[in-house]
Amino acid sequence: MFVLEQVSKHLGGVRVIDTLSLELKAQQTTAILGPSGCGKSTLLRLLLGLSEPDTGRVSFAGNTLNQFNHLKLRQRMGYVIQDGGLFPHLTARQNITLMAQHLHWSPVQIDTRLDELAELTRFPAAGLSRYPGQLSGGQKQRVSLMRALMLDPEAILLDEPLGALDPLIRVDLQEDLRTIFDRLNKTVVLVTHDMSEAAYLAHTLCVMNKGKILQQGMLHELWHSPSDAFVRRFLHAQRSPLEDVAGDSRPPASAQ
Repeated sequence: MFVLEQVSKHLGGVRVIDTLSLELKAQQTTAILGPSGCGKSTLLRLLLGLSEPDTGRVSFAGNTLNQFNHLKLRQRMGYVIQDGGLFPHLTARQNITLMAQHLHWSPVQIDTRLDELAELTRFPAAGLSRYPGQLSGGQKQRVSLMRALMLDPEAILLDEPLGALDPLIRVDLQEDLRTIFDRLNKTVVLVTHDMSEAAYLAHTLCVMNKGKILQQGMLHELWHSPSDAFVRRFLHAQRSPLEDVAGDSRPPASAQ
């Protein structure tokens, strides 16, 4: 679904993505993880066409992203940013349906899709008329997810979607996200710094550091055969939660 070929990116004179090549399979969940400042969010923006590479090529579904097609291709991707990114002056319903309104969907089409998404995300109908400031953290993330899914995109990209939530709410949303990903069978790219969360939600894990992908594979592959000292340290820094989820990490998509 996504292919990056020899991609590099500088921000403020600093090389954030360092000559990176990567393929992300369709209808699988891939987690991009690593320490703060390693380039995870920049990589996600490159996949979305929100940022252009300095060198190399980014393609989505066989199409090279460029200044002429990125707006059209982006309508085939859903994006959940950190902290939800909802417009505070719009109700939950208005946030969710913003792009559908822009594309002139009919009221019946919008209402039908909204009902489907509210049921999928277990969001209360009464909450659709509330503003973001009137919603809990978990509810705001559900609204952000519904907004990303409104156009029924082929791919969903999430940037630390659960990082600011309380632990109990985070666990509930992790379970819901895993159910939603399985039910929709879409391509999902998840950025997180939490290895246990990545192992629970994703089929494939990609460990980043200093703008490079150091290793890609399933949790047991990374755990038993780390590619270098950094991957080993990163895994062992989260050893306890990883030992808890190692037996519940995602199987390959073909096995589901």
